[in-house]
Amino acid sequence: MKRIIIFFAVLLFSQETIFQNSFMDINSTENNTTSLEINSTQTIEENFDENFCVQNSKTDFAIIINKQKFFKFLPSVLNAINAYLIQKGVDFNITLYNNDVNISNLPQHYVIDIETNRSKILTLWNYNKTFFVPTFNKNDFNETFKNIYFGGINFKNQIQKFTAFINDKLFTISQNTQISNQLLTFEKTNPFFVKNYNFPDINYADLNNSFIILNTDVSKSAEVLSNITSKEIEPFLVFSPQLCYSPSIIFLTQPNDIDKLIIANSIIRPPLMINDYALLLNSDIRYNWLNYAADILVNKIYNMQNNEDIFYMNDFYIYIFNHQINYKTKLYKIINNSFKEVE
Repeated sequence: MKRIIIFFAVLLFSQETIFQNSFMDINSTENNTTSLEINSTQTIEENFDENFCVQNSKTDFAIIINKQKFFKFLPSVLNAINAYLIQKGVDFNITLYNNDVNISNLPQHYVIDIETNRSKILTLWNYNKTFFVPTFNKNDFNETFKNIYFGGINFKNQIQKFTAFINDKLFTISQNTQISNQLLTFEKTNPFFVKNYNFPDINYADLNNSFIILNTDVSKSAEVLSNITSKEIEPFLVFSPQLCYSPSIIFLTQPNDIDKLIIANSIIRPPLMINDYALLLNSDIRYNWLNYAADILVNKIYNMQNNEDIFYMNDFYIYIFNHQINYKTKLYKIINNSFKEVE
């Protein structure tokens, strides 16, 4: 037995602190970067068998994001990444850049690009770097990228899961967002598609005796479901993709509102230990698909930098094939205030 020292890094900061530090650094540095630093370190001595554990692993990468546009979810995704790496117990160095940075000048070779501009993704093949994009699915592009790994949910597959149930007129309800518009393009190919309503301009009488797909966020979906109940509308079934896989849909509705609701979900078997660490940092990977995807891509970076399996992401029990996280999709109903898989 050999006595070694283990360092437990604790990164407990509030969302407000992150933004204050981030924008302060933007204004005070020439290269427009923000470094994430461990705030405190505790030293604990443990006895370990040297044949059991050798801890020399580390990871180093950059994150690019429009800090001003996406300030609402920036703390959550950063805390999810930090939670994963702290729980994993490895040395790590992350540098945060605003999206107007000159990518050619970045010292890091591995870059997570949290980007919603499709045209920006099309330019990444020009750089001698490896990119990881959690916001898009590989199938969103006709092109093949050798230097980009994608982590976005396969929304097309989720919509296809609903088609097995739909055998009569189909109405969709959308909002003016990129994901909602993308979902609508998939749904319009369904032979039973009749019409799309843009929230909140909905003719609820049309929804009687029909199938409905909600392309809206949790709060808007909850309002629609409540209105369907109050107006005594009787749809056959109501579907929602990943957008409504959240406990909030339970808190914001009554049991009668969600009795006919079926939700598609691709966050299968999220590691409970990593999620517990994320919750401590006011984040979540169990219901937040962007955080979940970002963490899996960090697992990929770690494996690539430490000569581990480049296909199986062992910390998340999931594969990355052909430069895309290989999601599975399951359907759920809400029964007794919890998500139950539809068999």
